[in-house]
Amino acid sequence: MRWLAIDHGTKKIGLAFSDELEILASPFEVWPQEEERTLDRLARLCREEGVQALAVGLPRHKDGAESATAPAARAFGEALAALTGLPLRLVNEHLSSAEAERLLRERGVKPERRKLLLDAAAAAVILSELLEDRRARGIPVASPD
Repeated sequence: MRWLAIDHGTKKIGLAFSDELEILASPFEVWPQEEERTLDRLARLCREEGVQALAVGLPRHKDGAESATAPAARAFGEALAALTGLPLRLVNEHLSSAEAERLLRERGVKPERRKLLLDAAAAAVILSELLEDRRARGIPVASPD
């Protein structure tokens, strides 16, 4: 199943895709957050890329409680799911940006480039966690959950 993962922010969103076999989670791009325009662009991207399911990072605190920005991320994901007709999975994104920053630093990405790639890398971290969870639970590749 081909997934599109979104690291939702108020100013920009990070995007990542999985391959059809759910083995890899690859950063794609970072887009400005322009609400309706962004939703339309994402719906078009989903059609063009053969996306079969959506994963949106849900901001949570260390204790598991949703952060103040969680309702906006949830609403954005639900709006995109309604627009595309695709199943939606909300994924705990706690520390995804920190992990993405660590991975980019380990790979020797220069600080100015890291800043540009961070949100897409965070989306890939969110997607990787989702794919690992699905494998651990034995969910078939063709099933959204």
